[in-house]
Amino acid sequence: MIINEFKQDIYTCNRCKCGFCREECPSYKIFGLESYSGRGRMSMAWAVLKGKLDLTDELSKRVYACTTCGYCSARCGMDVVRVIEAFRTDLVNVGKGMPEHKRFREHALKEYNPYLELHQDRLNWLPKDVKLAEKAGILYFVGCTSSYRQKNIALSTVKILRDMNIDFTVLRDEWCCGSPLLRTGQTEYGTELGAHNVKLAEELGIDVLVTSCAGCYRVWKKDYKDLGVDYDFKVLHTTELLHEMIKRGELEFKGEFKKRVMYHDPCHLGRHMGVYDPPRQVLMNIPGIELIETERSRDLSFCCGAGGGVKSAFPEFALEAGLERLKEAMRAGVEAVVSSCPFCWRNFHDAVEKHKLDLGVYDVVEIVSEVI
Repeated sequence: MIINEFKQDIYTCNRCKCGFCREECPSYKIFGLESYSGRGRMSMAWAVLKGKLDLTDELSKRVYACTTCGYCSARCGMDVVRVIEAFRTDLVNVGKGMPEHKRFREHALKEYNPYLELHQDRLNWLPKDVKLAEKAGILYFVGCTSSYRQKNIALSTVKILRDMNIDFTVLRDEWCCGSPLLRTGQTEYGTELGAHNVKLAEELGIDVLVTSCAGCYRVWKKDYKDLGVDYDFKVLHTTELLHEMIKRGELEFKGEFKKRVMYHDPCHLGRHMGVYDPPRQVLMNIPGIELIETERSRDLSFCCGAGGGVKSAFPEFALEAGLERLKEAMRAGVEAVVSSCPFCWRNFHDAVEKHKLDLGVYDVVEIVSEVI
C-alpha cells in the first residue's frame, strides 16, 4: 500500500494526537466527526496499516470529504495532505474511489477535460479578433475551468495581456493539467497529461508560462517536476506577473475600484505554494480599493470548500464551507470577496446565489481588467 511509505508520519500523528488540525478544518467543522478531521484520517490510515480496518465505501467517503486545503499541515508541520492523497490512491487501486471522480477521469483521458465537454470546443471562449502568435515569449495556460466554466477569468486575463501589448499565445491543443486526477488519487495519469503540455510549450520556445488557475499553477510549478516531467521556462501565476510589472513601472491603473474587499487566499496558491503577497500588492495598488485582512488569512485562511474533488462529490459540503468563509467576510464589513482561482470564484458565487447574500465575488484579473 502507498500509505506505507508514510508510515512514520502516520505513527507519529497517532502517538501525538495534538488535534491542532481540527481547529479550522472545513470537513471537521461541517461534519463534526473525528473521522472527518486530519487526525481522524491519520488514525484510519494507521488502522488500515495494522490490519484493523478495511478499505470500504464508508471509509472512502471520509477520506474523500476533504478539500486537501492543507490547513492541517500548516498547523502541525506534518504533510497530512500528502498522506491523504496517498490514501486516496490506495482506495482507487482497490476500486473504492468516488464514482464522480472516476467519471471525470474517463472524460479527461478522452476529451482532455473533466467537465464532460468536447475538446474541440476548448478555445471557443477566445475572442475572434485575437490573433495568436506562432512563437511568443509568454504562454497563457488557460486551464479547464476557465476554458469551459469561468470564461470571465480567461477573457479578463487576455484583455489585460492585450491592453498591455504583451506578445502571448495559448496552446491550441491544451490538455487538462491533471490536477483533478492528482488530487483524487488517480496519479498514474498525471505524467501523460503533463508530458503532452510540456512538449507543446517547449515547441513554442516560450520563456514564461502564466496561468490564472491556482490548481494549474501548483501542478506546473510542483507536481510535474515531482512526476519527472521537467522544463526550462519560468512559471508564474497571473498575480505574480502583474506584481512584477507594477514593480518595474510597466503597469499603472487609470480607473478606480471603490470597494472594501477581503482577499481570499486560494489553498493551492497560498498554503501549497506560498504565494501570499503578489495578489495583495496588486490590489493595494488599485485606486479606491480598501483591502481588509480578516483573522483567518494567509497560511491560516479558511478554504473556499471547492478543492480536492469535494465540489463534484460533496456539493452541499462545498457550499457550506463556502458560506462559512463568506460569513467571515460579511462580519468584517466588506463589500466583496476577491480571490485568484476559478474554483474559489465558482464556489463563492454559488454560495452567494443560494443564500442570496449581498456580497460581490471577483477574481483579481477581473478587477485589473476594469481599471487598466
